[in-house]
Amino acid sequence: MRPALPSDTDTDTDADANADALLEALARPIVFVDLETTGGNATTDRITEIGVVEVSRAGVERWSVLVDPQTPVPPFIEKLTGIDDAMLCGQPTFASLAEALIERLSGKLFVAHNARFDYGFLKNEFRRAGLTFRADVLCTVRLSRALFPSVQRHGLDSLIARFGLAPEGRHRALADADLLWQFWQKIHEVYAQDLVDAAVKALIRRAALPAALPESALDALPSTPGVYVFRGDDDLPLYVGKSVNLKQRVMSHFSGDYRLAKDLAISQTIRRIEAHETVGELGALLLEAKLVKELEPVHNRLLRRAAAGTCAWQWLAGAHAPVLIHAKKRDFSREDGLFGVYQSRAKAHAHLRRLADEHGLCHATLGLEKIPTGSVRGCFGYQVRRCKGACVGAETLAGHAARVREALDASRVLRWPHAGPIAIAERDDETKRVAWHVVDRWCYLGSCASVDEIEPLIGAAPQAYSFDADVYGLLAKRVAAGELDWIACDVRPAFSLCVQEMAQPRPAAQKAIRKPVRKRSNENPAQLALSLA
Repeated sequence: MRPALPSDTDTDTDADANADALLEALARPIVFVDLETTGGNATTDRITEIGVVEVSRAGVERWSVLVDPQTPVPPFIEKLTGIDDAMLCGQPTFASLAEALIERLSGKLFVAHNARFDYGFLKNEFRRAGLTFRADVLCTVRLSRALFPSVQRHGLDSLIARFGLAPEGRHRALADADLLWQFWQKIHEVYAQDLVDAAVKALIRRAALPAALPESALDALPSTPGVYVFRGDDDLPLYVGKSVNLKQRVMSHFSGDYRLAKDLAISQTIRRIEAHETVGELGALLLEAKLVKELEPVHNRLLRRAAAGTCAWQWLAGAHAPVLIHAKKRDFSREDGLFGVYQSRAKAHAHLRRLADEHGLCHATLGLEKIPTGSVRGCFGYQVRRCKGACVGAETLAGHAARVREALDASRVLRWPHAGPIAIAERDDETKRVAWHVVDRWCYLGSCASVDEIEPLIGAAPQAYSFDADVYGLLAKRVAAGELDWIACDVRPAFSLCVQEMAQPRPAAQKAIRKPVRKRSNENPAQLALSLA
């Protein structure tokens, strides 16, 4: 006898039982939200319909309302949603609904498809009504991508087709919100509760706003590249950081789990967030390095210590081993024969010791190991056959020196490739903004928005500045490879005269700034290195 197929009634009963079990397991209420609007701009367009499916241990509640946007509905929106001006005439405005709606949504997990859209519209509408709305937000597009990474499409129509969701309509608020509740049930049929909970927790990571910060502190942050400064009592700099997305990075500091003790300490003492937007990532990196040195924030200890101990190996003419020199005593941008830029003496010795082990070099000859004068046993490496014997005369010092220089060559320090400052262009193709980052002798002087502002920026810079290891690390390889678009801003001494200008000698104290000349990106700046007498 063939087994009986389950009836529609059996299927519905099973689905209801699964939904009831899911509701019982909820840690907190969830609101599945969808909006219809007059357009896609959250600051200029308005909401026309709100649909909410609220699920909790008490059950499922559906709520929807048409909203008078107080502006005409564009024809293409009317065609898409079926909502026209006649339907909205006489409906409540958002301001009249705001208090009841914020009470319905507050304290619940806010779930929407492309949640940034719905959440952004609601935040702006609440703000216009004089209310502040914040919630833990989960985007079902991101959730679908996290749970089904091999799937290409995650739009609502794709979810309907993939999971067999039952739409009661499309592009109407309550119907689309109900589809999200159906999707939520489906993923719990596919995956264990713990796995879904872990994915949700990783995606929301909502900022737990420190008590001393106003509600609007995070809302005011842009989602653009830049540098942020956390300040405490008396405007004390606590921490300087950078990101390609300022809002997202700042929020990560206040995720609530405080995996880093630093983040917990900051959350307890922060009083204000200062944001500096930049055109791109390079500008953010340069500005961060500059502000850390200027402000000396409490929680940027590593970067502060690194700046104080910068050193490098130098190979002097006729030497058999490199010597260690410090940036605070020598201008690394003009020195020849430098290898490696290190944060401390210990790191410099560790790197040289590693190179010696990798290339069979003599620790004693390099000054890394002491042996008695005239020792026939040599260094420890020679005794275990890891050294070729420069310490006992088995290898000539010249031959050993050649091998040391070959090993060091990969870390050769690039001299500053010009006689004066350069300005590096950084462009944002989307916004068409441009920034010129002015750098001289591997020291960042500042940024400006146009070529005309470069000369005043250089004129306002300190007369004396030292080699900056952070700036060198950011730019050296890119400059040497010709990856940057830059122009030269030559600053030459007054006595360096051009024949065409001999009629009017300049006073000895004055400096001439030549008109910037653009360098092609395929030129190798290293070939342009000049030495001032």
